[in-house]
Amino acid sequence: MDPRCTANPDAVKQRSTALASSASTKSRPTFGSDVLRDRAYNAANPRNNLTNSDIAYRVKQNLDLHHLWTDLSIHRVNVVSPESFPLLDDGQIVLVLGRPPDKLYSTDSYDEDGSPRDEWVLPVRTEAKWSSNRWVSVFESIAAYQGLAADRILMAMYTEDSTVVYYFVHWGLIRPRKN
Repeated sequence: MDPRCTANPDAVKQRSTALASSASTKSRPTFGSDVLRDRAYNAANPRNNLTNSDIAYRVKQNLDLHHLWTDLSIHRVNVVSPESFPLLDDGQIVLVLGRPPDKLYSTDSYDEDGSPRDEWVLPVRTEAKWSSNRWVSVFESIAAYQGLAADRILMAMYTEDSTVVYYFVHWGLIRPRKN
């Protein structure tokens, strides 16, 4: 009988414990902060290495080609309180300003020329974590940039598969609409 075919149960047990112990010595890297974790994630996923300007340009294209918005422009706005945005390179957020073809909400008002009013769009990643302090900073930054306070912003969440999902974010409390 071939000695390779006959297995000693003790030898098999020793080999399996040796393999298990060598596998357990390899540990997963740990990260001390969210910044290091995000950088490691971005390095592992090249599609995720888009800058805020790249995402703003893609959201602008989506609004232009798919949703038929007009008068679209990209604005770099200085952040009023940069401590609420720790990962900004130059202390600016990138926003898109444009005019939708129709009212976005049933209670919206029209401008003097009979067209819907201009809307601010904030392009962000779906992985971004947002707090109320960040939103206050965004609204204050737009007010300082424009000289006029915005009562709402359209948040454009850009996903890894290039899908864009839009959400309204209002300043303060609003009354729910009646159906």
